[in-house]
Amino acid sequence: MDQRSPAAFNQPRSLPPHFAAIFASAAIPTAALATPLSVYIPNYYASHLGLSLAAVGFVVALVRLIDLGFDLLIGVAINATHTPLGRFRPWMVVGAPILVAAVYAIFMAGQGVSGAYLAVWLLVLYGGWSMISVGHASWAAALFPEYHARSRIYGLMQAVGVAGLVGILLLPSLWPKSSASGIHAMGYFAMFFAPVTVFLCALLIGEPKRTELGRPASLKEYWTTFVRASLLRVLAADLALALGPAITGALYLFFFQQALGYTRGQTSLLLVLYIFAGLFGAPFWAMVARRLGKHRTVMLGCVLYGFAQALVFVIPRATLPLMIPGMFFAGFVVSSFSFLIRAMIADISDEVRLETGKDRTAILYGLITSTSKVGSTISLPIAFSILAAFGFNAKEGVVNSGIAMDALIGCYVVVPVLTMFVGAALLRGYRLDARRHDEIRAQLSERDLAIEGAAEAATGISPLPSAQLTPGG
Repeated sequence: MDQRSPAAFNQPRSLPPHFAAIFASAAIPTAALATPLSVYIPNYYASHLGLSLAAVGFVVALVRLIDLGFDLLIGVAINATHTPLGRFRPWMVVGAPILVAAVYAIFMAGQGVSGAYLAVWLLVLYGGWSMISVGHASWAAALFPEYHARSRIYGLMQAVGVAGLVGILLLPSLWPKSSASGIHAMGYFAMFFAPVTVFLCALLIGEPKRTELGRPASLKEYWTTFVRASLLRVLAADLALALGPAITGALYLFFFQQALGYTRGQTSLLLVLYIFAGLFGAPFWAMVARRLGKHRTVMLGCVLYGFAQALVFVIPRATLPLMIPGMFFAGFVVSSFSFLIRAMIADISDEVRLETGKDRTAILYGLITSTSKVGSTISLPIAFSILAAFGFNAKEGVVNSGIAMDALIGCYVVVPVLTMFVGAALLRGYRLDARRHDEIRAQLSERDLAIEGAAEAATGISPLPSAQLTPGG
């Protein structure tokens, strides 16, 4: 068979395991920062650095709202990028030092900082974050075009990210009496891994050749892409699935220390176990998705999340031996959401490319990154405003009770379960499954082969088949 026949052209790309691990390692800096930024930094600025709870919630929400447009703009810019390094790698390489500078400013801040200081540096941090995360996720979609291969690579990226997150979350337990020292250690961890992992990935992993048709897209064509039913359904589901865990993340320290009676060291341990469960959960859910499909697996995870929240609530107060498996189960379930949703976006990008002849992968990942940020953004003002309305006091050493404690329990236990059930309902009836995606890939392969054949006829140079990929190329 001719190696450039449609059948050969459509073979799944692959990387040797060690190169796949290097590629996935670029998820460490952003994954490692996710929980500290949502759990530790708001609490640290409100309880240790003296900013009011309402001010912290307002600043974080404002920055995330401003930041929402960055993801889409970066996605558009990545799609328009043509350099000898490719279109994904340059953005990640630029984003890494930006992230490092912002992490230093936020995590090393001392007494007397203002809300404006936090706002400016959070905005810088999320700019660098978007460059890395949108570029990395889009690059993964291009490297692995096959339906189930995408579940595996996004699962690997999440698992490697979880390993980094576990590492950074272990640091506060080494300084149980000094919250500032623990925060500083987290910052140094991220500042080391961001440049190392991103630059290794950019240096050793190649980008596949790009094949597109026709002229640049118009605004109307972009709008047609954005309002397609499959994309809107996944974006809405991702928003709901991001909101629930974001609320629990924002309230985690308050809930486990005041409502459940655990010490600061115990809450850090339980949080690490919750995150650590993702190391086992991501590959497990990738295997389940191979049998059920991605969207059905996410729906199953949503139902199980309700049981996990109920389990955490009914376990007797301050009973660490029982809470350990409860939190592990909760983290195991939550690990099913994010990477499968992103693998679904990669499939939608193929559907878009087939219909339009244009690669919109980076733009779609800009959108999905934005929806996740919306969930994180609105979680803080929602949760903190409710607690403030019921008289909850966030200062260190204050013990809340009565209606203030009831509001904390309701926000942590009930609201996230409702958002998960909304996410599951939105994915019911989703049609872009493995069989439909195989049909799309077959048609894309035939068209790409025809384009390369035309290029060969025009130039007299035989191009490398698109399915062939060499590290560092």
